[in-house]
Amino acid sequence: MGGDHRIGILCQKNKPVFSEVAKRLRNAGFQVRFFHPRSILSPDHIADLSLIVNKKTHPSALPALRHARRTGTALWNNLQATILFSSLLIGLRALSEMGFLTPEVSFEKPDGDYVAKGYYIWNDEPELNGEGDFYQELIPTKPVDYKYYAVNDGTRIHVGGRRVTSKLYVEKQFLGQIEVKPELAASLRELVERFDLRGVGVDLVKDDDGQYWAVDVNLAAGYRDTGLEPALTESVIASLPSE
Repeated sequence: MGGDHRIGILCQKNKPVFSEVAKRLRNAGFQVRFFHPRSILSPDHIADLSLIVNKKTHPSALPALRHARRTGTALWNNLQATILFSSLLIGLRALSEMGFLTPEVSFEKPDGDYVAKGYYIWNDEPELNGEGDFYQELIPTKPVDYKYYAVNDGTRIHVGGRRVTSKLYVEKQFLGQIEVKPELAASLRELVERFDLRGVGVDLVKDDDGQYWAVDVNLAAGYRDTGLEPALTESVIASLPSE
């Protein structure tokens, strides 16, 4: 099945989900190689690959992704979306346009509690009441994040999710899988279709009235504890160029 297809994954090789995906791909006959997310891929590396799975993107990798696009090497998540969603502000605007509730944003510190963030996904972690490039209203909630994930396998958009403790307060820990809310899944699928995505994650919090607020979108999602490894494998295979 794999033929001569070679797949490069921009991800640390010890990440459990994509380690499993790589194993499934190899069992299907594909050649798979991991590259560190901060790798500066050479033109020779790119020429040897049929597909780059840009699972996580750092600025140092962007020139290689641009070169891949120019020279015809396929990308798992398209380059336009990768660049757009590197901006947290653009990501929040896109979530709002898809129907998600999103917190207010300001460029001066609000009077109440807030979350300080950098402009880009590769900046430091968000900080409660700290210093940042912009400031996001803190939604009163329990210290729990609801992580929704979508994987497009070319035929179907799979949605899964989990609950974890919020890194704003404590170290992140898995709390359990969730029952996906149909209205949130619909907005997530619209996001995938509108931006022609293969994989994406959205972080949400739930306020005291039971409303869900989207606070982040991430093309470098981890998909851990979701059971989406088969869908991710099929998505990678579906992204390969036709022979």
